[in-house]
Amino acid sequence: MDKYNDLELSILGCFLRKPELLDTTKLEDKHFIKHKKIFIFFKAVYKKFGSLDINIMYSISKNKYRIIEYIIWITQHYGFPSLYNTYEQQLIYLYDENKKNKYIIDKVYELANELFVRNIEVSEFRNKVDKIYANADEMFKELLWTI
Repeated sequence: MDKYNDLELSILGCFLRKPELLDTTKLEDKHFIKHKKIFIFFKAVYKKFGSLDINIMYSISKNKYRIIEYIIWITQHYGFPSLYNTYEQQLIYLYDENKKNKYIIDKVYELANELFVRNIEVSEFRNKVDKIYANADEMFKELLWTI
């Protein structure tokens, strides 16, 4: 999850430095795993005020200490606005990759239970696992791309 954490912080740092990126971002709430609440907060503040001014965010925040803590933390993970599109693409890629992995894990888990209770043979298990991977590659090939 560190790859997610650092990337999310870099993206949030880009938003602080260049809030107008929020106008064109392809990112949705679902793409943020670790810092979804601050992303949603940034979007709401930007929508209402047209900026991510620290004084405004501080004045409207219920937990003033926490918002300052977040902003300090985000600014320490410097994101380069010129690389924002790359960050955005990578976060979407990681999200899609996790979706594929979750699909595989769930299907193999179901199949392992079938094997455990002896509803299928070991050789059949192996063939079905191979098929799960092939199906996952086919299902998610449009989602995943190479950067």
